[in-house]
Order: sequence, then C-alpha cells, then structure tokens
Amino acid sequence: MGARAVKDSRKKVCILTSRNVGEECIKWATSWTPPGFVLVDTVEDCEILISIMYDKIISKRDLKNKICFNFHPGTLPAYRGVGICSWVIINNERKTGVTLHLMDAGVDTGDIIEIREFLILAEDTAHSLFARVEELIYKMFKDWYIDLLNNNFTAAPQRQAEGSTYKKMDLQKAKNLTRFAKAFHFPGKEPAYYFNNKREKIFLNYKGEK
Repeated sequence: MGARAVKDSRKKVCILTSRNVGEECIKWATSWTPPGFVLVDTVEDCEILISIMYDKIISKRDLKNKICFNFHPGTLPAYRGVGICSWVIINNERKTGVTLHLMDAGVDTGDIIEIREFLILAEDTAHSLFARVEELIYKMFKDWYIDLLNNNFTAAPQRQAEGSTYKKMDLQKAKNLTRFAKAFHFPGKEPAYYFNNKREKIFLNYKGEK
C-alpha cells in the first residue's frame, strides 16, 4: 500500500495587492514567513488575509471565517476611501499617515491596530505623498507581519460617526477648477493662481469669456 497523504496543517496566508509596494511585501514575506504558516495565491484557500493597497472590493463571502487585515494609505477614521493623498492636500492638513486595521464589511471601518503619521511638507504633492506612504507601508508590514500571523496585537474600535469616506467620483469632481477660474476672472484684477515649488505664482487665466 502507498504511503497515506499527510494533510498540511500550516495556516494559509494570502496577501492581496494592486501596487508595487505590495509585491515588495510579498517578496519579503516569502523569505520571512515563520514555520506553521504558508503563503497562498487565492483568497478562497486562506485563513489569514492581508490587503495592501488592493484596488478591488473584497466580498463579504471572502471575508467570512478569516482574520483580515488592511494597510490603509490614510489616517482613520478621518480619511476613509480612496485618493487620500490628494484629499489631505485639498483639505490643507498638516500630516497624514498609514493605518493598520482589521477588515469588516464596511469601507475602512474595522478596528484600528496602529496609526503612524508623518508631516506633510510645503513642497509635497499627491505623488510625493503617495511615495512616502508606500515607504511607510513597507516598513509597517515588516514590523507587524509575524505578530499579525500569531495574533499578537490589540485593536480599538473606530469612532464610526467621525471622519469622511472619499470615493473616486468625489476626486473627479474636485479636479474641475472651472468655477475658481471663473470666480476670479475680472479684467484688471488678479486671477486665481497656485504656487509652484519655487514659490512663483502660476495664474489660472479663464479664456471662456468673449
């Protein structure tokens, strides 16, 4: 008789991502996943799910019977949703950061494990903030990965009534500067403007009036 197959008793871990930083985290985890755990590629097969800037909504079915974590590129509960690196600049915030939290059926509403913040510099843009957020996510992932697998953390509920949830359509609307250009169009008066990194004024001249 052939040898009886031995069932793999290791806990299965799936890391979901849509960004390069997530791929770097997976690469790191491949070498540092401790005994008793194994990385798998599909959500259906896993018992522990880690989301790193994943751009798709994870269904309630896929969240069921798993412990699920998310590295969110913003501070919760103030900034749920997407486009946070843009919104913190629009809202003239002094700082932003990354939140590690448990996932539930809501949008970034799960219990918070840790928030790490950093100051927004005068020269920062959404692009530069995004790069700094990715660096921080990578560091936090390495700091927390083994503890998350071993359930070595505490989490505090969010204040659900506080904060805002930002959607893609909100950011699309915010891009339209027509009303500002029109509001400050008046011959002989200074039009709307922005400062570049050299502190030079760049004017938004409205061309629509005949």
